[in-house]
Amino acid sequence: MAALKVISVPQSEAEFRTALDEGMSLSEIRSDFYTVEEEITKEISLMAELKGTSYVVSHEDHEEITHQDGIGWDILIRMEKLTPLMTYAYENPFTRRDIIQIGIDICKALELCQEYHIIHRDIKPENIFVSKRGGFKLGDFGIARTVERTMSGLSKKGTYNYMAPEVYRGDDYGYSADICSLGLVLYRLLNRNRLPFQPPAPERLTTRIREEAPVIE
Repeated sequence: MAALKVISVPQSEAEFRTALDEGMSLSEIRSDFYTVEEEITKEISLMAELKGTSYVVSHEDHEEITHQDGIGWDILIRMEKLTPLMTYAYENPFTRRDIIQIGIDICKALELCQEYHIIHRDIKPENIFVSKRGGFKLGDFGIARTVERTMSGLSKKGTYNYMAPEVYRGDDYGYSADICSLGLVLYRLLNRNRLPFQPPAPERLTTRIREEAPVIE
């Protein structure tokens, strides 16, 4: 069974209108959106190279549909249907052994990525999935991150929480950045949904506290 993911570039009419309001010409807007579309298809190609592996979400195929006005695309991606990590966790609370297994499986996914010279750069719970057999798989090779870089200026709150210090600072980084991010994911799972610098349970965790907690530097 497969799942269908649809990515629109631009994501909304408002995004297109904002670009016009900023003084961009139609040709400039089209060029910018084309750059985003190219980056997304490049990331899809990476997923296709890893198809059929045990620890990475399997990409089946994809199709690009050009918008009728010629400015933008709908990108349809057909991929392996899996359960998001946190959705699964709410129904099946993780034991310490389960969390150790998550670490093992995602490390194997990252080992495979390294063989293909891929740095994921966006390891977080939303990009980890659970198979029917209970195995854990890594997905979303930069697609969500690419979409966030469009002109809409979407908030990246939350993603920062799992960034390695060198990525956050804009320094040079390598494969170890993904290991750092995975470590933060495991820390959260082992500490009742709390990240470093957040108050320990059972103290109440508010949105303000989440946003004000510093990142690791």
